[in-house]
Amino acid sequence: MGYSGTLSSLSGGLQGTVTVVDSTTLMISNYELQDASAPALYWWGTTDGVLKDGFRISNDHITMATTKPTDMTIKLDAGKTTADFSTVGLWCEHFGINFGQATLKDNGGSNSTTASTVSAATASASASASKSAAAGMVGPTSFGGLAGVVVSGLLLSMAMC
Repeated sequence: MGYSGTLSSLSGGLQGTVTVVDSTTLMISNYELQDASAPALYWWGTTDGVLKDGFRISNDHITMATTKPTDMTIKLDAGKTTADFSTVGLWCEHFGINFGQATLKDNGGSNSTTASTVSAATASASASASKSAAAGMVGPTSFGGLAGVVVSGLLLSMAMC
């Protein structure tokens, strides 16, 4: 199929390269997940690069962390094909947290779109945290898949969901 992308790591130490094997199979080479303690981790897909707007592509619940890089195969659920999405990622359904994602590009091209999306979400979180601090707000908050707590003007990120 010729499509692949590198997973961005947003939480849990997620790493690897996602490659489309065929219309119903993905391979993640050099897959790593240092912490899989989140209660509902599943592989999701989306067409717009925003994982929270996507859908589950495999009902295999991710429960095991890795101790070293390994290869992993993802078989898509019945009725799903790789034509249904252009971005794939690991999503915590219980807390709505993106552990990382990859934009699939022809011939394993650059993942600048993923990097831009992550940078924009981080910038948005920082700007919103500053506004909350100026308004004296304290409490839980979520910005574009990043979760945390604003306390005394600081955004304390939650690494795990």
